[in-house]
Amino acid sequence: MFTPDVQYDVSALGGGVLVGPAAAWEAGLALGDGNPVGHHVTNVVLTEVGPDEVASLSKGIGVMADGSCGSVTYADTVVRTAAGWRISRRTILPRRRPLGR
Repeated sequence: MFTPDVQYDVSALGGGVLVGPAAAWEAGLALGDGNPVGHHVTNVVLTEVGPDEVASLSKGIGVMADGSCGSVTYADTVVRTAAGWRISRRTILPRRRPLGR
């Protein structure tokens, strides 16, 4: 799913930029029970940037053990590699309030 040098940006959540799948994995382990029990991605929109790169926007929905939910937007850069299409950069943008004027 990720390139070996993926930049996984969780700055908006207070975590900075994690580099590499192992760093993202370790951060998830450190969250322990703070992780969602269900994680769903929907509304994926792809925009071609070049022959081997697309920009992707999608919505992430996390369901917590207590039944509460959270919503984020994923802003990804997806590149073609020898192993197939992989995410080389992911920026997580949390949704903290509903739409309003």
